[in-house]
Amino acid sequence: MKKISIIAAAIALCSCSATKTTDAAVDLNGEWDIVKVDGNAVDTTKTEFRPTLGFETAKDNVFGCAGCNSINGKAKVDAAKQTISFSEIGTTLMLCADMEYEEKILKALESVKAYKAAENGGVDLTDGNGKTLLQLKKQ
Repeated sequence: MKKISIIAAAIALCSCSATKTTDAAVDLNGEWDIVKVDGNAVDTTKTEFRPTLGFETAKDNVFGCAGCNSINGKAKVDAAKQTISFSEIGTTLMLCADMEYEEKILKALESVKAYKAAENGGVDLTDGNGKTLLQLKKQ
């Protein structure tokens, strides 16, 4: 009888630890630093300005900086589904010495379809297959 109690207790403990957790709700509102593009850390010594994205979800607005030029446009966020769609994205037209990150960030924004909580407390903007394109960290 003692063996059965021990086995039952072990099974109960294992089943509790195996419970799957769902992604935590993420509030995109506010300003975020872009810290990774396509899995690579952003080297801010190669940008004119710190790359950022800001969201006003109640107004469907997105704004920020791609490293050189300012970004403005629309971002339709569905918090329940954790999806996001960008439209009417425009930038200023300055030319900077190094446009490497500028081009990568703008290209990534074209493919973003969703978002999720990142392990570092930030947010991952992902494509339709869940691949992280941009990683954001709250300012």
